[in-house]
Amino acid sequence: MKTLTDIESRRQQLDLVRLHTECERNYRRLYQLFPDSELADANSTLHYRDKAGAGMVLEVLDVAKYTSTVQIVADRAGPMWLPEIIIKVRIYRDAQMAEVIEWCSDRTIPWALVEKTGMQARDEKWQWNMFLSELLCYGLRHGMTEVEA
Repeated sequence: MKTLTDIESRRQQLDLVRLHTECERNYRRLYQLFPDSELADANSTLHYRDKAGAGMVLEVLDVAKYTSTVQIVADRAGPMWLPEIIIKVRIYRDAQMAEVIEWCSDRTIPWALVEKTGMQARDEKWQWNMFLSELLCYGLRHGMTEVEA
């Protein structure tokens, strides 16, 4: 007979597989939009073809042997009252994965959310990576044009 602990453990394993799969997809999406992500101090400004004045700014903050840290600023993608969205993404070139490591400069996302209390949801890491996925898909779907590199 399966215990509650066994079921919870199994669910967490499945979530980890889903998270890794999404991080691999985000790596490919990000590479399509920003192939210079492994160059120190590279940046790119991209605009949506269907929305004047809206777009993304991608900037490499740090480059190491196997990783890069990229900051993505999504500007005016929604209503005017919505502030700009700033996401820091760690790109693992050897594993070909990209994951959100910080959200809007004040929320560092830990590797594992193990605490039962606090301000973070247990699936917050998944939520931020899914948001990155949607943002990158939007950019690819709506045809980004590069303004400066």
